[in-house]
Amino acid sequence: MERLADEAALDMSAVPLVLDGRAAVRGLGGLWILADVEGRGELRAVRGAEGPLWVSVDDGPREPLTLAEVGRARAGLAFRESLTILGAHVPEGFAARVDLWSDPRPAPTEAFEEPWTGACEIEGAGWWAVPGLPSGLELCAWAGGSRTPLRVPSELCRVPTPFVGGVRLLGPAIEGARVVGRRAPGWRWIEMDRLDPCDDASREAHAWVGQNETAILALESRFGQEGPVECGRHRGHLNGASFDLAIDPAAPAVRIRRTFDRFHGVQRARVLVDGAFVGVWRSYTEDRACRWAQDDFPLPPAATRGRERLRVTIDPMPGTALWDAAGYRALCARP
Repeated sequence: MERLADEAALDMSAVPLVLDGRAAVRGLGGLWILADVEGRGELRAVRGAEGPLWVSVDDGPREPLTLAEVGRARAGLAFRESLTILGAHVPEGFAARVDLWSDPRPAPTEAFEEPWTGACEIEGAGWWAVPGLPSGLELCAWAGGSRTPLRVPSELCRVPTPFVGGVRLLGPAIEGARVVGRRAPGWRWIEMDRLDPCDDASREAHAWVGQNETAILALESRFGQEGPVECGRHRGHLNGASFDLAIDPAAPAVRIRRTFDRFHGVQRARVLVDGAFVGVWRSYTEDRACRWAQDDFPLPPAATRGRERLRVTIDPMPGTALWDAAGYRALCARP
């Protein structure tokens, strides 16, 4: 994304999240917890200004959250461990854009701009924005080959959204609107390894060790309302599971992509690489009609640089649904 007025910094490790009021829960003291994000990243934009809002960064003191200040900030509101947004009530139309694992690194980019016709596909890596859309609309963005779209309200579409490995945009056609951004041509995700937690041979090849696993479950569902019905197997685990993944030691960025069942809603787990904590993996979506989903967890470059194999541990956190998976893929960025 663009961090400086005259120089672009391409963020190779950020995963954008859009949280809305449907995920809000009432906390202690009667306040509503509108967003609760663990990890490292930036709050990039907020929609919905009705009633007072507060923010706590890295479990620090609660401070008033001024939406205008977030909108004017060039790099957003940064956090290293956690971000919590609270409100006296749930504002109508509330939504927040957060980028996790923000790790900007300079890269040569070129600007692009084209009319917004309702659909757009951009190759490479960089950031995109569609400013000027009227309120109440929503765009779907499939980034890096993921089959689960990021749903972005029109008010947040003006904020640059990062992508690696290409992005496909879909939404209502608006006369006069334009897609703008910057990109580095040729970046793509390459699959280096794949693990099936329901297949004995795959588990053995990746030295899988799991605790309190469920039985293997069959699922027939969709990734989205317009997608085909797909059959597959998945399973959950209550406690930690560890496995090996092969990666490219020269890759500038590495992600783990999970396919899972989102029937039970929010799932949270600590992620460790070779025993070292690297962040919290959390899915925010619940869908009991289109249950198949994919989400990515970007690994910090320090944990992957020069490595050919990683020992990954997924340790579910108390108080959330069972951690579920139908498969894991190790994805490495390459020019």
